[in-house]
Amino acid sequence: MLSSLRVRDLAVLEDVDVALEPGLTVLTGETGAGKSLVVDALSLLSGERSDATLVRGGAERLVVEGSFETDDPAVGAALSAAGLRDGDARGPSELVVRREVSSAGKGRLFVDGSPAALRTLADVAPRLLVLYGQAEARELLDPAAPRELLDRFAALVERAAELARLHAAFREKEADRERIAALGKDGPARLEVLDFRIGEIDRAAPVAGEEEALAREKSALQSVEKRGRLLADAVAALEADEGGALPALTALRRTFAALAEIDVSAAEKLAAADDLVERLSDLAATTSRELERLEADPARLAEVVERLDLLARLKRKYGATLEEVLSYRDAIGRERDELADLEGALRRAEKESDEAFAAFRAASLELSSARQAAAPKLARAVEKHLSDLAFLSSTFQVEVSRRADPDGAFLAGEERVAFGPHGIDVVSLAFAPNPGEPPRPLAKIASGGELSRVQLAVAAALAEAETAREGRRGSRRGGPVRTFVFDEVDAGVSGATAEAVGRKLRALAARDQVLVVTHLAQVAAAGERHLSVRKEVAAGRTRPPVTSPHEKGGVGTGAPRRQEPRREGARRGDRRAPGGGLGDRRGAAAGARAPRVGGRRYARRSLRTSDASCQGRKPDALVVARHVPVSLRDRHVSIGCCST
Repeated sequence: MLSSLRVRDLAVLEDVDVALEPGLTVLTGETGAGKSLVVDALSLLSGERSDATLVRGGAERLVVEGSFETDDPAVGAALSAAGLRDGDARGPSELVVRREVSSAGKGRLFVDGSPAALRTLADVAPRLLVLYGQAEARELLDPAAPRELLDRFAALVERAAELARLHAAFREKEADRERIAALGKDGPARLEVLDFRIGEIDRAAPVAGEEEALAREKSALQSVEKRGRLLADAVAALEADEGGALPALTALRRTFAALAEIDVSAAEKLAAADDLVERLSDLAATTSRELERLEADPARLAEVVERLDLLARLKRKYGATLEEVLSYRDAIGRERDELADLEGALRRAEKESDEAFAAFRAASLELSSARQAAAPKLARAVEKHLSDLAFLSSTFQVEVSRRADPDGAFLAGEERVAFGPHGIDVVSLAFAPNPGEPPRPLAKIASGGELSRVQLAVAAALAEAETAREGRRGSRRGGPVRTFVFDEVDAGVSGATAEAVGRKLRALAARDQVLVVTHLAQVAAAGERHLSVRKEVAAGRTRPPVTSPHEKGGVGTGAPRRQEPRREGARRGDRRAPGGGLGDRRGAAAGARAPRVGGRRYARRSLRTSDASCQGRKPDALVVARHVPVSLRDRHVSIGCCST
């Protein structure tokens, strides 16, 4: 479950810190106030790619930090595999996920304060946070979505991934077979070419890294004359009788020796002079010996130049570097071996391809049978939830079919069918919202509002199935609790249907934490806690705070609740990410919890005070969007105060 969320410098969200609880939390506010930005922040925590355009103008980076409470062993195992935790880290624990995105587009991820790869978050996030928005609802119409939905419902995701791996292995073996078969068409000519290239490389016998050594030797051989002049000048500067450093230093040493005979304190100077004389003498000796050994070697220089030219020709023909040349030699060597025994190589390649295809075919048939068995179960589960959402006599179908391919290699029973990385199944969704109508493809029949409710029913069916598999009871304490986020899933509905959506969200929140963004009072009335997003303009900048209705600037009355920070403990510093932390792991507002707001009782109290709360405001100083849900059977009242 998500216990706290902090967002800094994401679009108009300057610094928002929200404490969350289990159950159903409703996020309300006027259009454009920034509700969707909260969803954008959560999408970053779910592993979505970052976007530099989200960084608030003038800010260096945006930061999103979420603190999750989880006892899911799969999460602990994934973190352990990534080296972020010791062992499986089983049992209840707190997990802090932090995303940073710079204005230049560079992103960073921290898990419990340690740098982590985005793929790690992709493995963990689905066990913590699931987002359903308008875009996700449209994704139900994607051709691949029904198959993925069915696999999730029936716990076939891992088997589908293994099937994709088997398909890739088969395609690789089949490509090898096709390549070897093609060799037979021009085998003798190709063999002659390979023999020539192999011989050319082998005669040269290149060694990785030798070019660099030869280049250094060439430079040294070409500079013998210049080096000799410079060494001679150095010897002269050291040993010349007139102006040489060594004679001058020797004279200085004699002076200090004479001084030391009459002044004991000069002994240190004499010792230093002795050391200098010894070191300078050694330098003169080594320089003289190097000068004596130095001589030109035109023959060796010619050898080096010729060798470098040969290596250059090899690189022009077979690779950009000697390493690539050697790698090419290994590859054509294997190809020559295959050509030398073409029939045997082809038999081996065909056998390996057939074996890979047999493994893929068996796994495809098994997965197809599992999908066919699970399809009616998914349909019934979704229909049950659709009935709760005011589709009293609707029909929902999950159809698993196969596409015929008369010339294909895949034989399923008596029929040859098309296949691919996901197997042989074509999964589709059909829907009839009204009684007496035949089910038709979801993409052709569902309106926007209907599609939103179908999405909610699907989400509830998936959550129910996962709850059953994990052995969880019908409560939030029966196993790992995830956070479901619904962004305006109630779009296109109203009245009694909206109340049905609210009840379904409340039922889903009995097992998991649910956060819903809504404009509908009937849906908001189902919430156990309310958060309000409003726009404030100060100093020419928009700053939309996120508050509970009882906090300052909210809808409620009375003194605002103060948020008391948690006590600082030893763990606070352990969970800070490099580059500056955002407080302890729950955030600065973790010690505060939004008050429970009962829809009818709270609304009646707000009705009595809303008019008074709008008095005495300066025009254009502040814009506050306030919505109070009141559910009275099929009617609702929405109270607003704006441009105050």
